[in-house]
Amino acid sequence: MRQGTGIRYALLGVVSQHPDGVHGYALKHHCERLLGNFWQLNFGEIYRLLDRLAADGLIEHVLAGPESSRKLYRITEKGRRSLDDFILLPPTDAPRPLRQELAVKLLFARPERLPELLRLIDHQREAYMRQLSLLGVHRRRLARSSVDSFVTQLLIDGAELSVRAELAWLDEVTQKLRERFAAGT
Repeated sequence: MRQGTGIRYALLGVVSQHPDGVHGYALKHHCERLLGNFWQLNFGEIYRLLDRLAADGLIEHVLAGPESSRKLYRITEKGRRSLDDFILLPPTDAPRPLRQELAVKLLFARPERLPELLRLIDHQREAYMRQLSLLGVHRRRLARSSVDSFVTQLLIDGAELSVRAELAWLDEVTQKLRERFAAGT
C-alpha cells in the first residue's frame, strides 16, 4: 500500500470511530495510540489530510457546541462506503527488494576491510536491537492502555518478526564474510 493511501484510510478509520465527531488534537492522540510506531503524524499532516478528506466528501466539519468554535470531524456516508471498499480491496503492497546501504558497502568492500565491515555489521545489529527494544516498550504500553489493541499487537508481531529476520541475516552475512575472506588470506 502506498503510504499516502494507508495514512489517509488510517485517519478516516479513526474518524469513523467517533460518530459524534473528533477534533484534530484528539485525532492525533487516537492515531498515536492506535498506530504507535508504525506511522508518526504531525499536526500539519493531520490537518492536510483532514482538508483533503473533507474536499473529497469523505468527512464533514461539525461544530463542537453552540458556544465553541472548535471544529469536529465526522465521517460521511460516502466516507463510510469508501472506508468499507478500501478494507475489502486486496492490498497493493509488493515486497520490496533489499535496498540497504549495508548491501552496497558489502558489494564494494575489499577483503582487507573485513574488521571494519564486521564493526559496521555490529553497528547495524545494535540498531535492530534498539528497534526490538522500542517495539517491546510499545507492546507493554499498549497492554496497560484501555484501547483494543488486537490489530496493533499483530502489527508489532510482524515488525518484531521482520527485525528478527534482519538480525538472522546479519548473523549469516557475518559468518559468510568470515568464511570467504578467511579462505582468501
